Amino acid sequence: MRFELVRPEDYRRIRETAPIAYLPWGAHEWHGVHNPLGLDALKAHGQCMALCAETGGIVFPAVYCGTATMKPYAGFDCTLEFSQDVVRMLAREYLHQLADEGFKVIVIVMGHYSQEQMDIIREEVAIFNREQEKAIAWAFPDFEPTAADGFPGEHGACFETSYMMWFYPESVDMSRLPQDREIDFAVDGIGGQDPRGCASAKKGRDGTDSLVRNASPKILQLLKEKSRCV
Repeated sequence: MRFELVRPEDYRRIRETAPIAYLPWGAHEWHGVHNPLGLDALKAHGQCMALCAETGGIVFPAVYCGTATMKPYAGFDCTLEFSQDVVRMLAREYLHQLADEGFKVIVIVMGHYSQEQMDIIREEVAIFNREQEKAIAWAFPDFEPTAADGFPGEHGACFETSYMMWFYPESVDMSRLPQDREIDFAVDGIGGQDPRGCASAKKGRDGTDSLVRNASPKILQLLKEKSRCV
């Protein structure tokens, strides 16, 4: 399912059978001292792999390119901040390149939640869908299909930590969190439910199951509609 690991003949066969392209989108960003800096993209990639296992298709390497990150927002280092123009250009290029490859459905799972970034990617998706007919794109933050099931969006807290515990357990070290005080966003860069005593691999698995259960029917419906009309 991973573009970078499949050989050309396998890629063509998969694309012919299920022309769905998954594009995980994240950032290089602080997510607390206990989490990896690539959390947004690692999370989105794992989620795309789970969706792809249900629907078929190809998962492309995660895009590490975030705007309105923790660097300008809250002054944290260990973070790379890219301009909105760069995000917009990448979104536009990826959409057109994936359509040119013959994919009929393009799914962008956004693991970085800044409103500016989500707005830009959705704007480019709307333009893409309006201006051509050979493919259709859907972009959404990973929490959108799962919030109603109790898996909301937050930053480096209970649920994002849980996803890392499920996808990359070796990347999380809960012992690095302070044990003698409350979590403070300004100091810890963690926003949401306290991961201490809350985060677990089971929550990460259950959140992923919720995403697959709620998002995959729409993806398959988009493929059905696009296959019928193109």
